Amino acid sequence: MGSDGGTMSQIRDPETIEEELELFAEAVRLGIDPFPPKRARGKIMRLSLGWFMVIIMLSWVSQFLYRAL
Repeated sequence: MGSDGGTMSQIRDPETIEEELELFAEAVRLGIDPFPPKRARGKIMRLSLGWFMVIIMLSWVSQFLYRAL
């Protein structure tokens, strides 16, 4: 254990392929998937964000036109 009480007090990037393979093997042994599958992107989130941006833009344009006229 490190001085801060944690087990990984000196985290550094692997310098060789062997070190990287050891890290992958340790992750698999601990039950961590080093390459998790990509999550499916939700269409509803993108759609709602798009509509939110449209409403904000229309609001800004209407405020600008109201002040300009």
